Order: sequence, then C-alpha cells, then structure tokens
Amino acid sequence: MIFKFVVLLWFSAQFAISTKVQLSTGIIEGKQLNSTYSPFGNQSAIAFLGIPYVEPPIGDLRFRKPRPQKTWSGVLETKKFKPACMSNSTKTYKNGGIGGPISEDCLYLNVLTNQYCLENKNCSVVIIVHGGGYLFESAATFNHEILVNNFVGQDRNIVVVTINYRLGIFGFGHLNGFEGDKNVGIFDTLEAVKWVRREIKQFGGNKDRITLAGHSAGAGVVAAFTISPLTKGLIHQQIVMSGPMTNMSKKSNFKGMTAMAERVGCHSKKYGFNKLPEHEVEQVYSCLRKKPAQELLDAQLWLLQNSTFYFGAPPVDGEFITDYPDNLYSEKSIFSINTLLGTTTRELQDTGYISNSNYSKFETKETFLKNLCDQIGIEIYKESEDFSSKCQKWYINGSDSKSLSDDMEFYTQAINLADAHARKGKKVYMYSYAYSGAGPAFKKYMKVKSPHHSEDLIYTFGTHRGVFAPKDYVIEYIYSGMFADFINFEDPSPSTDQPWLQYTKENKEYFLVDFDQNLTMPGMKKNYYAKAYEFWSTAGQKSFKEEWSPSLDTFIITNLVAPIITHMDQITFDVDKTVEQMEILKIERENFLKSEKLKRKSELEMSRWIKKGRKRVINKRMGFMPVEIIENEESESDGGFSIGLLLFGGTLLGGIVYVSSYQFFRRSRNGYQLIN
Repeated sequence: MIFKFVVLLWFSAQFAISTKVQLSTGIIEGKQLNSTYSPFGNQSAIAFLGIPYVEPPIGDLRFRKPRPQKTWSGVLETKKFKPACMSNSTKTYKNGGIGGPISEDCLYLNVLTNQYCLENKNCSVVIIVHGGGYLFESAATFNHEILVNNFVGQDRNIVVVTINYRLGIFGFGHLNGFEGDKNVGIFDTLEAVKWVRREIKQFGGNKDRITLAGHSAGAGVVAAFTISPLTKGLIHQQIVMSGPMTNMSKKSNFKGMTAMAERVGCHSKKYGFNKLPEHEVEQVYSCLRKKPAQELLDAQLWLLQNSTFYFGAPPVDGEFITDYPDNLYSEKSIFSINTLLGTTTRELQDTGYISNSNYSKFETKETFLKNLCDQIGIEIYKESEDFSSKCQKWYINGSDSKSLSDDMEFYTQAINLADAHARKGKKVYMYSYAYSGAGPAFKKYMKVKSPHHSEDLIYTFGTHRGVFAPKDYVIEYIYSGMFADFINFEDPSPSTDQPWLQYTKENKEYFLVDFDQNLTMPGMKKNYYAKAYEFWSTAGQKSFKEEWSPSLDTFIITNLVAPIITHMDQITFDVDKTVEQMEILKIERENFLKSEKLKRKSELEMSRWIKKGRKRVINKRMGFMPVEIIENEESESDGGFSIGLLLFGGTLLGGIVYVSSYQFFRRSRNGYQLIN
C-alpha cells in the first residue's frame, strides 16, 4: 500500500503544472488560470501577473527613460495585476464609473502560457499594447481569461504578454527647450519588448517568433516600431488594428505640459510657451519631480476638462521617431515585417453629423463642410485654399461626408502603412470589419451605428464584452482564430476553401469580415477604400509643423469637428467639456485660422514672385527688423523692396491681430485656462 502511494506521488510530481519560473533578475511564482467563457470547453493556462520589467519610474526617474530592473532575492509572487499607470481610473477600468487602482509605480507586464509551451519551448508569442488615446487604459483592460481562451488554449498554444506603459504627461509630456528624454511611454514599450526577447524562453516562447499587436493608440505604438532605427530585429510581425500613425508634430504635448507645470506652481507665467533657457528647464523638472503624482494627474485632468489643451500623441523626438511618419513611409525608411492590419467600417465617424437630419439647428451642411475643410487645409496643407476647394467638392455628397474623418485618419493611413511594407516584399494582410449584428454582445459607448471603433475587440481581446449569444461564441472562435493563425503560421486565412490573399499596392486586396445567418463571410475583395485614397493621396503637399496652434500640439480631427458642432447645435460634442468651453475653443481656432490665412497668403505670394525670376536675395534692414528682399537680377529698381515690405507688413499685422484677440479671450476666461 505504501509503495503504491509513493508511486502515485511520483507520477503526480512528474505531471504537476509548474508555476515558478527563473528569470535573469530572480524567481517568480504565478498561478493557474482557467477560462470558463467558451462553450467549446474550459481552457487553462499558467498566469504570471505583475512582473516588473524595469525599475519603478518614481522620484528622480519621473519623466526619464526606463532603467533596467534590479535583481531580487527569494521568490517574487506574481499572482495579481498591478495598478494601472496614472490616468483617469474610471475611463481606464471601464467598470461603470467605479474605477480602480492607479500608481506611478506601474511598469509591469503579464504573461499567459500553458504546459505545452513550457515543455516545448518553441511557442509563438504575441505582445499586446493597449489603446486609450495615450491617456488611459492598461493591460488589465483586457479580459485575460478571454485571452487564454482565444490564444493560449484551443490548441493555439500562443504565449500572450500584456504590458503597461506610462500615459499622458508622465509618458509623453515635455517642455519647450527640453532636449532630454521624450516619448518615455514608447521607450517603456521598447524595454518591454527587449524583456520579452530576453526572458520569454522561460515561459515556453520563441524570441524569434514575436508578434507585436495593438489597437487604436496601441496600434500607433506598434506602427512606430517599424519606422524607428532602434527596433530592427526585435519583432517578427505586427498587428495594427484601427489606428496607424497620426499627424504628429515635433512638439506634441509641450503646451499641455507647460500649462500643467504652471498650474502646480512649477513654471513661471513670464515664460509662457516660449523656449525655456536650460536652467529654467532644469528647475521646472526638479520642481515637478518633487510633487505628488496625484497632484500632477489632477492638474492634467483639470486641463483636459477645462481648457483646450490636449496630451494625446507622441512627438517626433528625433530618436525613436526620427521624422514625420509620412516622410519615413515615402522615403522607404522602415524595416519591413509581416503585417496584419485593418479597420471597422464605421470607426469614429466624427463628420457623420454633416448628413444627420436630426441636427436641424445646423446652418447648412455646406457651411459645416467649408469650415472643416478650411481648417484642415490651414493645419496640414501648403496650398490651403486649393485643398479646401477640393475637399468641399469631394465631400459635398452627404453619404460621403460622414466618412471624411475616418477616410483621413484611419483608411488612408492604413493604406500608407500597408503600401510601405508591401513594396518591400513582406506579407501584408488587410481586413475590413463590417459585422453589425453583435447587439448586446457589445457594450456600446458611442452613439453611432455599428461596427464602430473597438467593436471587434469583443471577439479577440475581450474589451467592451457584453452578453454573448450562442452565435457570438462561434464568431469569436472564427475571428480570433484568424489572428491566431497569423501569429502562428503567418497566414490568417480562415480555411483552405477561403484563402486570405496578400495585399498588393496595385489591387489593394482585403478580406471583408462580415457574418450572415449561416455565419459565413464574404471574404476577399479589392480596392480597399480606393475612392478615399484617390482624394487624400492627391489632395496636396503637406505642411508639417513644429507644433499646431493655438493650444493643440498634434492634429486630431475630433478637435476641429467638436467645437463647430457644439456651436451650431449648442449641445457639447465632447463629453469632458461644456458648451461654453467648446465655444472658447471655437473662438481660438477662428482667430488662429485668420492669422494663418494671412501668413499663408503672404508666403504663397512670395513663392510665386520668386518663381517669376527674382533670384537674387538681398538682406536689408528696415527700422528694427531685418527684411529679406528679393529682386530681379536684371533690375535694381525698388519695386522688389516695396513688395517685400508689403508682404512682411501683412504677415506682421496678421500676427498682431491674432495675438491681440487671443489675449482678449484669455483674459475673459475667469480662471478657465492657466489663470487663477
């Protein structure tokens, strides 16, 4: 009897699931995690939650690039999630306004694996980067039991890694004149990927089979990896869901950061938004590092709600992101990898209000469209008036106008990214998610028709998941299976009978994801948003800027649409701002528009004059200002001087008008923005 008991114990020990892993920095202990969400059978995994991958970014490390994790002694318990990074906790946790823990000490990751992977040491790996506009959400946003079900289990045997990275001012803020660490939130992600390559074998993963996946802002981080000189060879594939790179600037977030520093008493108003001297930068950062993290977050949240400042985009930092993405794509300055990317058919549809008959207070859709096209032209294009004219003609049809914002920020950007990788011979697979029958399976958070931004995540990562019907489990199995097959086999085809063809620049092939009553899909189509691309790819030459004004440091079309709609309908379009605040934003933008139009007109007149043969540049001094005068080589008359002076005067006058009106509205805010 004793012999049988000993033998039984020996066999149990041989087949016991190990929950301890030896890392280069120490031993960790996880736990077994079972997923009970699927009718196809429970799936099990070993979960390691809250693994530190760098030192906590606190104290003197605040606003600095991440530092390597130090070793520890003993066994570190990794059985529960760590707090989310500093953010609006109710938006981050999406639990009906309850919220959850947040902390500056947040740079942890989570690993899900299984016994098969631990034994074979050769499983594919997916690292998932969360979205949230670079302002909220966390790794805990994903339902990890769903991740077990869709990727680790069902014989898919994928090692899943989810990560936290710093958000808002903590991850992407910087001061004007600061040449030190920028985009530290993206550098957090870089260190997380390096950690995975270094340690993932201990969890059964293959470091040469890593897919980096992200949705929305997370997709922007993923897309940034292949245009960075710092990441070559770190990842094998990418999945970019609803969010390629935005129209960023070199100074994104510096104004919001400056306003935050002023609000907490670390920045002097006398400097305003001017470039700071080095000693002043050091003093401001020293002061900010001594403040409680919650005080800085409160200032950021106050500014987001009560001002026109925005913190939601990484800057062109010259190190990780060396240039504007459009330039890097066109110059072929990327390292190409296998890519799966796509969008939903109704992402945000910010401009859908143009054709919405319920908004009867609109003056006319033409007025709205003209205002919007004018502002896009001034913000982004060199020939702004020419662009605005083209834009209005193209989108005057209401059925087209509702997609203007999505065409610009999602569909055309997706094509640019797909073209950049396809032209280098890598496998590129494009999809368009059109299924609108989720119903209660999706917890809607926007008043737009399905399927909108992030709706497809209910069938992959578990975000916004509602009450599933039997058909939803089948759709989840099919849809998540396509992603799993791309991660495992570099091919997302749902079956041999329905192959998913690779994208080519010429035909723009894509897989249409929709489900009929029999849960079958249409499959392959051609010319992914070719009509939208026809317009935006020929709309004109872009005018990239150091910054966008008056208080926005990056270009996001919502920030143009929202104040126009609010003004016309007197119902705030932004959930975080009142009608009064949106009216202030509209006034700022109108004044900025007037100033920029005068400036742009002068620049164009000067450019046209130069093209007519005036080639010799003479520097003269007029009063206290140096003036650049251009004259015809064949004539030494004073005509050039008069025209140059006229152009200069027009530009100066426009600037004075803008600054004067802007200051007037600043003084009238009654404590609204930066003024106590």
